[in-house]
Amino acid sequence: MSTILDQEMKEKLDRRVIAIGEKMSELGFDLEEDMKELVEMREDIAELILTTKLKKMEYFVEKEGNGVGFYLGDFQITFFVEYGEDEEGPYYEATAEIIEA
Repeated sequence: MSTILDQEMKEKLDRRVIAIGEKMSELGFDLEEDMKELVEMREDIAELILTTKLKKMEYFVEKEGNGVGFYLGDFQITFFVEYGEDEEGPYYEATAEIIEA
């Protein structure tokens, strides 16, 4: 039975991560995959995403640091993006900074 609940929670988390990714995309940053990596690495953030109403989340763009982020509970999560190009073409690297209040 807990496997079903776990699967339901995973699907809910996936839907919420996609929704957050879409919001960041609207702000000019395609970071859905980076969000997925973040929730895989940080169970506490995944739990907050599951329990926080998405409509209450505030998003921001940090122009100077080329980043985008959002507030989640006591956390400020910012993704800083660096762009580059190599022999395979353009790429980006995103680094997440997590500040706890």
